[in-house]
Amino acid sequence: MTFTVAVPQKVAERLNVASANRRWYPFSDDIIDWSVPLTNDWAYMPAGHSLFSSSGLLDKLDPESRSFIERWETTQTMRNVAHGEHLLMQGILALLWQIDQYDPNFRYLLHEVAEECQHMAMFNNWVRINSDIKTRDMGESQWSKTIADFTQDLAIRLPEAFWVNVLLFEFIGDDLNQAMKGGKNREVGDDGRSLHPILVQIGIAHTSEEARHISYARKWLQEGMMHLNESQKNEIQNLAELGAQAIISRQNLLPVRYSSQLDQYISKEEFEDNISTSPATMAVIKQLKKLLDEFLELEIIRKHTYDKWVDEGVFD
Repeated sequence: MTFTVAVPQKVAERLNVASANRRWYPFSDDIIDWSVPLTNDWAYMPAGHSLFSSSGLLDKLDPESRSFIERWETTQTMRNVAHGEHLLMQGILALLWQIDQYDPNFRYLLHEVAEECQHMAMFNNWVRINSDIKTRDMGESQWSKTIADFTQDLAIRLPEAFWVNVLLFEFIGDDLNQAMKGGKNREVGDDGRSLHPILVQIGIAHTSEEARHISYARKWLQEGMMHLNESQKNEIQNLAELGAQAIISRQNLLPVRYSSQLDQYISKEEFEDNISTSPATMAVIKQLKKLLDEFLELEIIRKHTYDKWVDEGVFD
């Protein structure tokens, strides 16, 4: 099997320099101060990005209860996002078996694995310090090995398809990351409280390194798609459209499922009914459309599929 690295070496070298010169190690005190107490004085989800934004469901609660629910949502989200980071690393590590160690791309991908490992540890640490939140599993015992094997095989066999999946995960999730990062006094929750400093610092660290990762994935697709045969392109289109439809159907990047810890605050019916009308849902769909516009130009998705989504009002 012939394996071609699509990203030009000069691009990889530039990203290598950036990764070496500016690292965001999440356990350095100047990057994230984990000692800030988790009190009720703070918001724990950025405005407009909670499943409960604009619902009014949290407005009737006292600050302590509202803080708990926001921490619950953030903690469930971070636990689940860590799975995406895990799979991404497994795909990249599989790629490294195929790439010349003297190629700057090899070194850059080592940087990316290291950074993603730190992101996974960062999200896990948030889960750990919120030990009163019982995180819901995602059925990992049933699907983790199968998905991991699929990801590694895909990365080697058809790397462009792997990078499509990377962007469906990282680019879509970047909207929440940017909101956590804030800027221009935008680090607030729906009720006007300031976002907890740890979350702001997580947002800054994550977006700073994810910018390189997104740039690399985009460049691989820009350079690689034009050299694929029709059979390869068709497989990528099938996978890309399947992944995009999954996000459209669940109206979220990753599922956050109701748990019994919410029983005393809101019902399961209220929780599920609210997802479809939450501005957080439309934020995800708007971010997805930006990516699908890029995919359409690169023929990663088919025009008739894109037009079908438009006709169905998916992006309205």
